[in-house]
Amino acid sequence: MIVKIDRELNPPDAPLSVTMRQARLALLQAGLLEQVNIAIQNLPGSQGEAARIEWEFSSTVERNRPLLQTLAVELNLTEAQLDDLFNLAATL
Repeated sequence: MIVKIDRELNPPDAPLSVTMRQARLALLQAGLLEQVNIAIQNLPGSQGEAARIEWEFSSTVERNRPLLQTLAVELNLTEAQLDDLFNLAATL
């Protein structure tokens, strides 16, 4: 049996990763890029150093990475808002 999915009624899940370029452009369009940069700069100690290395040198942004979850909490982003950002990023 083949089940046909209506994408308008059941849209696909947000991507689990996007390129860093896509992520930064999506954050810029959403007006969040500066807030993210500030949040990363303000992370203390070795966690902050690791976050800055990841933000500067990663080629992708992955939904399940601890840095993303930390930033989502810092910016008060809901799971739906993260989905929206990842969906937007995937189009850029």
